[in-house]
Amino acid sequence: MRFLRAVLSAAAATLPVLVLLLIPQLVHGGAGSPGLAALGGPWLNGLFLAAIILIPKINGALDPQVPDWTSSTAMASTTRVWRTRIWLAILAALALLAVFAAGQTAAYFVGVASPAIVDGELIYSRFLVQELVVYVFGYVLSLAVYTVIVRALVRPEPDPKRRKR
Repeated sequence: MRFLRAVLSAAAATLPVLVLLLIPQLVHGGAGSPGLAALGGPWLNGLFLAAIILIPKINGALDPQVPDWTSSTAMASTTRVWRTRIWLAILAALALLAVFAAGQTAAYFVGVASPAIVDGELIYSRFLVQELVVYVFGYVLSLAVYTVIVRALVRPEPDPKRRKR
């Protein structure tokens, strides 16, 4: 159930990415002017980076675990993970990149099997399939995996009353 909520959180965080992916001129150089396609790449990267940063807050709202993982405390908990358990947090980021690369690769093979541009004409249905594969298996799944791992790494805040002096 927690993974399903992480997937829903990732889908909510990456909705702007989906909107951008559905505009062929911004993501496919052969579908329009190359200048627009050159703008689409940085926009996609920026929106995905924003989604990576904001996913704890969104997941905290959709799947709270009091007190360490709510909408208001999830960002601080994630920061604490990155400060105290850096190597495990880096492994979570590498897992995100690995799943993202696998999604990109799957979309590449879909594109090779069924190209979106045939005889200089864009076939939007084929384009849509490629972009949905990228979105679901690249962006959403990678962010869900990252969220689940980071969430598992969050330790409760130590109680200051219980500290030994």
